[in-house]
Amino acid sequence: MKKLKTNAMRALDKLKINYEHIDYEFQGDFVSSVDLSEKTHTDISTIFKTLATIANNGEIYIFVIPGAESIDFKKASAAVGVKNLEMLPLKDLKSKIGYERGATTSLAMKKDYPVVIDDSALQMDFIKVSAGKVGHSLKIKAQDLAKANGASFFDVIQ
Repeated sequence: MKKLKTNAMRALDKLKINYEHIDYEFQGDFVSSVDLSEKTHTDISTIFKTLATIANNGEIYIFVIPGAESIDFKKASAAVGVKNLEMLPLKDLKSKIGYERGATTSLAMKKDYPVVIDDSALQMDFIKVSAGKVGHSLKIKAQDLAKANGASFFDVIQ
């Protein structure tokens, strides 16, 4: 059987950044990070979700936050220096970012949007983020993820 290789994995390979691919063997349907944690008996604190937001000026910003947490839009806006942010409408996710809901990752996007990783990731030995395909994750050091996507670290959760 052919081994899966997503664009996110190719991007990390090109940069010679270590990661571990995890295949949860789910079939195509969206699974929230909390559901993923429960179905796989994985510690939710290691699972991070990727959120696409849009600012009042039309610019898109990507946030990587703990799976069980919610983004604090006031903190997030301050982190990227805009007046306000809201979630990018789901209908625009695939066309703007290049990924569908449940597969969004901050790696190998259609454009190099600014990325912010919640600073709680720095306390973790590793985090798990989407590999760019539903049911697949990457186990990676937060600092390595930041190196790969040019991310900065800020407190952006409630």
